[in-house]
Amino acid sequence: MVVLNKMKFICLLLLATACTSSTRMLLTVDLPRNQTNYKKLPIYFQEPPRKSRPLALIAVARDGENATWAMEVLKREAAVLGADALANVEMNYSTGIFPTLRVQGLAVKYVD
Repeated sequence: MVVLNKMKFICLLLLATACTSSTRMLLTVDLPRNQTNYKKLPIYFQEPPRKSRPLALIAVARDGENATWAMEVLKREAAVLGADALANVEMNYSTGIFPTLRVQGLAVKYVD
């Protein structure tokens, strides 16, 4: 009986743990060599104001509701690629037994 109670506790603990995933789909082979500072990376929910070229489509999914955390992960992933901005950012939230937040955006590099 004690073993059964421990198994129930472990199952509940695993279900309660938040899962996170992030993916990148590269759209170019010509990536910049320098990383950018993710804290200064601008976010646009439409096209960026300057002419740019796409680097990658980045998506972050997480169980739960922490949109600030998801945007930080999105910005860090874009900065690793050397992006100057995130464009066409979308946030989707699904409710239910396991609420899920999905944030995606296009990492872009400004064209001089």
